[in-house]
Amino acid sequence: MLKAHTPACELEISLSGAHVTSWIPKGHSETMWLSPLATFTPSSHIRGGVPLIGPWFGHGRSGNEEPQHGWFRRAQWALTSLHVDPNGVVTAAFDLEERRHYPGFEIGAARLHVRASATLELSLTVTAGELPLELEAAFHTYFLVHDVREARLEGLAGVPFTDAARGRAAGVGTENQTFAAHTDLVFEAAPPLVLADPRANRRIEIAQSGANRTVVWTPWREDVASTADIPDEEWTRFVCVETAVSEGGAVPLAPGEAHTLTAHYSLTHG
Repeated sequence: MLKAHTPACELEISLSGAHVTSWIPKGHSETMWLSPLATFTPSSHIRGGVPLIGPWFGHGRSGNEEPQHGWFRRAQWALTSLHVDPNGVVTAAFDLEERRHYPGFEIGAARLHVRASATLELSLTVTAGELPLELEAAFHTYFLVHDVREARLEGLAGVPFTDAARGRAAGVGTENQTFAAHTDLVFEAAPPLVLADPRANRRIEIAQSGANRTVVWTPWREDVASTADIPDEEWTRFVCVETAVSEGGAVPLAPGEAHTLTAHYSLTHG
């Protein structure tokens, strides 16, 4: 586990999955939700924080790929560089160590670059191996909120979505997406967003690049009951806003070609 405590922020990243589990910028409280039941054992995935999804999303375009959401979040990553500047800005890079062999998913290299201070920027660069690759990837970020029923997501007005929780029904986003039930919406764009949490007096600004989908997920009480690593009472305390290339937005890569997916988070009071 990499732990940094600087004048600009506090940051924790597990080498299992190159997984950000905590980010606390100066002047703010914890930004990431991490399950009290999260496990950190090899080959498992950590519930909460920022899981790295890839090289497929869900069960892939075929619907049959295992494990769910690919192996990036379950693999060991190597810390290959680390620097803290005089202002407390942390920069780090992690390289994928494991090369798992799945037909159609040959990875030449994968690197996560992290820059943490008053803001957090994550950039995942995936390079195809010797064969073409249809890349799906995401930052499956679990944001901590006071109560998901009072939070809202701004910036998705007019964006088409597919509702994966309701038979893949089609819909169009509103300027203020609120949460009143199990939510699993796949928006067909990745615009700038704001997650407003009025009870916490906080607004999280989300900028996305190299992405073509935004996935918004919260399980609600019924679904948490069947999820072993989320306590029953925790469902109100998080919402996932995922920066993605997935769900019909896979990126075709020629052998040796690379794609970079970036998410940038900043906080304000309000």
